[in-house]
Amino acid sequence: MTPLSSGSTTAPDAAPPAGTSIAQSVRALSRAQKSNAGAPLYSRIINRPAGRVLAAVAHRLGLTPDQVTLLSAACTYSAIALIALWRPSALSAVATALLLMLGYALDAADGQLARLRHGGSKAGEWLDHVADVIKLSTIHSAIAISLFRFTDVEPAALLVPLAFGAVQSIHFFSYILTYQLRYHGGTPMARSGERPGLLKSVLSAPTDYGLMCLVLMLRFLPHAFLWVYGVMMVGYAAYVAMALPKWYLELRRAS
Repeated sequence: MTPLSSGSTTAPDAAPPAGTSIAQSVRALSRAQKSNAGAPLYSRIINRPAGRVLAAVAHRLGLTPDQVTLLSAACTYSAIALIALWRPSALSAVATALLLMLGYALDAADGQLARLRHGGSKAGEWLDHVADVIKLSTIHSAIAISLFRFTDVEPAALLVPLAFGAVQSIHFFSYILTYQLRYHGGTPMARSGERPGLLKSVLSAPTDYGLMCLVLMLRFLPHAFLWVYGVMMVGYAAYVAMALPKWYLELRRAS
């Protein structure tokens, strides 16, 4: 999930023109990236850097941010369908997780490509968020379907993905709304001297979509997967329960 990615209207100070090298585009994006403060570790260490490279490649190929969003959606939705339809094995679990991770990296790339192209559009932001909400509304249902069809876990275990889906939807909507109200639709850029907030990144690990993709590699071991996935869900719920009153009080003080 990359809030305000495609629709960001903030461009790099010196965005490279079309025809520049991939390396030049990556350097330009590194200077104009969103702040890493509080971002989950997977996003900071893997997804945003991977998104920069994919955005630079897309820029070189002449792709638009909306096209990259659609590529991201195609990878993600294909993986979600395979989770529900393909019997879990070491091969299928790793393959679907990698496809989700590619979709996630492309989700980071669309907004970075928009910055390379001197800003995105409201239509692009809308498309990005709709793609995200479809993903979050279906992925945990697909996990529940897979558990029901292909494993011998207790029926009560199906409540775990259903609860995870509800928690993630609450977090997504409330985070997007808070972000929009706090920054008035803008996207904060990294500032020199800004503390990276590593501790917050570690504490927000249960909310990390990239980490969940890695956890999905365990699906061929259903009982082990359920334990790890369940612990992540409980941690996510605790994070949201603490974040909601904090965001409300911040906005109340700012009004």
